[in-house]
Amino acid sequence: MSPVKKSIEDILVDTFQLQRADVDAMAAEAQRTDTPIQQYVVNHKKVDKHRLLKAISIEWAIKVVDLKDIEIDPDVAKIIPVETCRRNKLVPFNKEENMLFIAMMDPRNLFALEDLQFRTGLRVIPYLALPDDVREKIDELYGTEEQPLETSEDASAAQVKVSRDDLMDDARELTQELLASLDTSGEVALEQQAKEQTDIMQVDASAPEVEKLVNAIILEAVRLKASDIHIEPFEKRILVRYRVDGQLRKATFKIPISFRGALVSKIKIMSGSMNLVERRIPQDGRIQVRAKGLPIEFRVNIVPTIFGESVVMRVLDRSGAGLPLEQLGFLPDTLAAFTESLAKPYGLILVCGPTGSGKSFTLTAALQKVKDPAEKIITAENPVEYELDGVVQVPVNPDLKMGEKKFDFATALRAFLRQDPDIIMVGEIRDEETARVAMEAALTGHLVLSTIHTNDATSAVSRLHEMGAPMYMVVNTLEAVLAQRLIRTLCKDCKQPDPHPSEEMLRILKEHHVDLSQATFMKATGCKKCGGTGMKGRTAMHELLIMNEDLRTVCMKEVALTPIREAALRSGMRPLMVDGLIKVSRGLTTYEEIFTACSRQ
Repeated sequence: MSPVKKSIEDILVDTFQLQRADVDAMAAEAQRTDTPIQQYVVNHKKVDKHRLLKAISIEWAIKVVDLKDIEIDPDVAKIIPVETCRRNKLVPFNKEENMLFIAMMDPRNLFALEDLQFRTGLRVIPYLALPDDVREKIDELYGTEEQPLETSEDASAAQVKVSRDDLMDDARELTQELLASLDTSGEVALEQQAKEQTDIMQVDASAPEVEKLVNAIILEAVRLKASDIHIEPFEKRILVRYRVDGQLRKATFKIPISFRGALVSKIKIMSGSMNLVERRIPQDGRIQVRAKGLPIEFRVNIVPTIFGESVVMRVLDRSGAGLPLEQLGFLPDTLAAFTESLAKPYGLILVCGPTGSGKSFTLTAALQKVKDPAEKIITAENPVEYELDGVVQVPVNPDLKMGEKKFDFATALRAFLRQDPDIIMVGEIRDEETARVAMEAALTGHLVLSTIHTNDATSAVSRLHEMGAPMYMVVNTLEAVLAQRLIRTLCKDCKQPDPHPSEEMLRILKEHHVDLSQATFMKATGCKKCGGTGMKGRTAMHELLIMNEDLRTVCMKEVALTPIREAALRSGMRPLMVDGLIKVSRGLTTYEEIFTACSRQ
């Protein structure tokens, strides 16, 4: 067995005869200032730079390089992406045949070396260099670190936090700068080669242009407050679209077709988990970045198409994960009733609605509401979208099998019951097994939260029965069902009072007994901040079903939607349509928006 290599602190004591107490003090100060200890002692002239490098080289049996004495070929620098260099504090300085020579702050970082060898296909030879020399050489080769996007690992706690509005303004300017600086000369070569029917020229994934392009695409999503980014390949073009407030809109810029392969490869590299060479099957991954200190995470899905790989990046804005229930558009009485249900010690509470209606976000806010140090909360999610401090979150993977057993929601639930939880959250109830286990957990003294795909609250009762759950279990465990839809809201910067609301709208409001005595109707006009649409941002409209004895009696007699809904309305349930109409009367949105969202009601 090879002897354990000394740490730099030990080298300073043994080789340079420094006192251990002094070295410990310098190490603490270096850690406080986020400076590697070897750089700290050189900066403060405690030891000579070359003597220190030589001592570390002998102890670690590694060669050293003084980056200040060498010139690096720009073509060598292009082999490794700049974010990889900054993240691992390394820089390539030479290449000979199949060997790539790397200067590193810590050549013991075997994970970084193996990753580089895998990505480049070259034999990587590490050299030791001082951290500041590496950083200065990276800045010299790739430019200073002025991009607002950086990996979350690089972001230090001392970063200046900015408001999202400031970030949007900066993102607009920087996106234009990045796009204006793109080298699109590849388009000319592409047209010339196409006439000769040769292979299409592709831009290498590590080229600076691809860095700029990916940053520009992400910054535009930040500026628009988009929920999804769609990058779609076609025969002669790449289409980039953003889902903003539930609707897709085209990007204001165009991407040269020659960037198609490099763009997807760059996104795969950023995820750190996708197979670069696999283009035949769908792949999933995650990307974490920071924009001027604000954390942003993307859930990435890539599928193969006839013209290349199509990418969808779901924006998981962690800065919004801490929103309380009070800011999710609840009317006061609905919020009070829902909060009262969450306070119960056991039972089943469901949030329902179609895909993209904000069910997961509402459940996250509900967990924040009930979170208590005296209680254990555990969740099963596929995937985990928002990380919650103090909550045990389990990523469920149905594709993961051990023999005949697969790790799905039902399997996770059974395991949770042996974890002594107080509150359990299940991402979705989609089959009989999951429904039964969730209800059994609710019957045995646990509060269980979950989602279900139905159009309204009363349909959730019959849906559970259709899955195969006995009605006696449904009525004895179900405490509340919250149905919701997301609707666009009027832009606060340009909405104006509407002194002449339509007769049809007034008639509908009266038919649903909406109080018009203090109504404030507003209309959309359009401005730069909302892109001329008059609508900006979204809120939710809700329908809350609270189970009571009357409803339980009706459900046990007949599992039919109409009598259950009539009983719920008698018990005080406010339909989705009425909830939305109240928001219209308060000037939050428009009648047309509510009518579109409830067209199936």
